[in-house]
Amino acid sequence: MNSILLTLGALTLGGSAAVALLAFAGRSTRGRYGAKWRCWGWALLCLRLALPFPLLPHIQTGAPIQVDIPNPPAVTQPATSPNTPNTSNVTGPGNGTAAPGEPQGKPDQPAPSEGAPSPAPLTPKREIDPARAVLALWLLGTGAVLAWNGIAHFRFLSYLRRWSAPVTDGDAIAAFNRLGDQLGLDRRPRLLVCQGLKVPMLAGVLRPAILLPQGNVSGEELGFSLLHELTHYRRRDIWLKILAMWVNALYWFNPLAWYMLRLVERDTELACDEDALSRLSRSDYSAYGQTILAAVARLQNREKEGNQDE
Repeated sequence: MNSILLTLGALTLGGSAAVALLAFAGRSTRGRYGAKWRCWGWALLCLRLALPFPLLPHIQTGAPIQVDIPNPPAVTQPATSPNTPNTSNVTGPGNGTAAPGEPQGKPDQPAPSEGAPSPAPLTPKREIDPARAVLALWLLGTGAVLAWNGIAHFRFLSYLRRWSAPVTDGDAIAAFNRLGDQLGLDRRPRLLVCQGLKVPMLAGVLRPAILLPQGNVSGEELGFSLLHELTHYRRRDIWLKILAMWVNALYWFNPLAWYMLRLVERDTELACDEDALSRLSRSDYSAYGQTILAAVARLQNREKEGNQDE
């Protein structure tokens, strides 16, 4: 138990330093080391922090030396002969028995009086182990964060089952297949249209799907949006985000763990844009950037509307 807490504390300190270093690298070396390399750094960091337990078991340097100590021989009392006088029955002041005329028994050990209650046995007091209390608090917080994320995920899945449907637009399906061929995707996510969405998005782990807003995206904007989401799928960014969420749940007590979750989200988006732009001509850079900025603006407006409703 103590080894788990010590390892957790050491990983918290080391992970905090790594988060600060990667955050500083994202600000100072943005041009030289792009978001792609920072995503690799986040992946390696999250893989180490995902197991807050000692990696190597306790290894003994040498086998303990066993020494057999013989038991001492039993001491036997010599048999008394019939002619040896037995002094145990001799009375006198020096052999532990009372002399004639003296009271029997020792004066410093009075006999207990009849009917006196026997003293109650003392029960040891149970002390709270600080290590157990800290470990229980950590597990309780981790379970709460995981439960919160799990409930939100299942609510979103139920929303998709109710309001999503396969895309029937021929232009969207043709653009989806063409971009999938360009990216060399043997397996592709489902293409669905969902009511209530503002921007296209990739969702799902076991059964991933690209969700399109109903009637809001078309033409060139549709092509750039599909390229962005298919690039996310090709890069497997959703697995990195899930790993970062798991690490955030383990280190919920560390504010830098929550900050790391935001940085991972930012760098995966930037790395996806870098990869998508590498497949476009320079004349399409401006249109692609406007598409992404328009999607971000729609998301921000939706968050503002939600805050006003609350």
